[in-house]
Amino acid sequence: MDELLPSENKINNLCLELEEIDKTDINKNSLHGISPYVGKIRSSLSNHLIEKYAIKGEYICDPFCGSGSVLLEGWVKGFNVLGLDLNPYAFTISSGKLNPFDNLDKAEKKLVTLNNKVEILLKEISVKDTPKWIKDFFHRKTLKEIIAWIGILQEENEMFLLSCLLGILHHQRPGFLSFPASHGAPYLRSCKFPKMEYPKMYEYRNVYDRLLKKVKRTYKYVPDLDFSLNREVLLGDSTKITIPKKRIATIITSPPYMKSLTYARDNRLRLWFLGVEDWKELDKTISPSPHEFLEMMKNFFIHWNRIQIKNDICIIIIGDIPIKYSSKTVFLHEAVYDIAKSNYRLIKAYKDPIPEEKKMVKGNDKIKREIILVLERN
Repeated sequence: MDELLPSENKINNLCLELEEIDKTDINKNSLHGISPYVGKIRSSLSNHLIEKYAIKGEYICDPFCGSGSVLLEGWVKGFNVLGLDLNPYAFTISSGKLNPFDNLDKAEKKLVTLNNKVEILLKEISVKDTPKWIKDFFHRKTLKEIIAWIGILQEENEMFLLSCLLGILHHQRPGFLSFPASHGAPYLRSCKFPKMEYPKMYEYRNVYDRLLKKVKRTYKYVPDLDFSLNREVLLGDSTKITIPKKRIATIITSPPYMKSLTYARDNRLRLWFLGVEDWKELDKTISPSPHEFLEMMKNFFIHWNRIQIKNDICIIIIGDIPIKYSSKTVFLHEAVYDIAKSNYRLIKAYKDPIPEEKKMVKGNDKIKREIILVLERN
């Protein structure tokens, strides 16, 4: 490694292993599993950081909210929460987690009502002009039902039910809607499960039946929730979007860094149903290059410095990877701290190994651990 930034000594002196946090998500909250998301923050980690650092009585915000793990844990712990994300899929499932029905009975009754509307809309649905790569995943009748259901759910702004539907869109298990496919990212598994040998896996699948079962699974372990608290998710650039007038005392976030994950590619099938046809263009925006990432973080701290006040908390979770910065090779967290230090002081840093079982791509050693920077506003 080249000479490190002066800030590295401070970070090294403060860095601790997160030994007190169980690497598995011990909190039983089935809302977290509403739909898969690559690179999501563990709920146990979110829970720990909120418990230890969140400022009581004030908002918790995740400006790159992704799957909404921080937001949901914040709500469970009695905080008002605000999330932002550029990705329509992230926006949808974060909104879904924060807006369930207050009991399963209400969700089931709503599904019955919506199913009647879907039955009417189905008469108008055609999949003739649907792209072939979409058709390859579904029985034609199932595909028509999915399109009708998503149309009705979007029209009714039923983000919870829409998130449940996206969560069963593709997999090889019977409770899902596609032909045999992977779950995290949409790849057909027709070679592993040939149609001639596994004909039942290629049959029509009724969307209402499977959606109802998914909703029931999602309500299996739901903690007591205070529905009077504010829960808001905004779709847009967190470095530019205007925040409604409120104090954001605690920021906890894991920004998308260094093209380490391809959020749009891995969710291209779900995004298509949400109206995003060009996932490659979206990936350019939400998976920044190293230079773009550093510029994004500069804008981030400029923008959020105006919103936070003295002693407010900003926690950044990023991969422990090298980067060229100011003509030196440094680790990513060093560069981020160097950008932040004019307005924030470092009060704690953690090294958090990434468990193999939590990786979407098994055996991927590109990022072995993440660094958690706990910053306090000057």
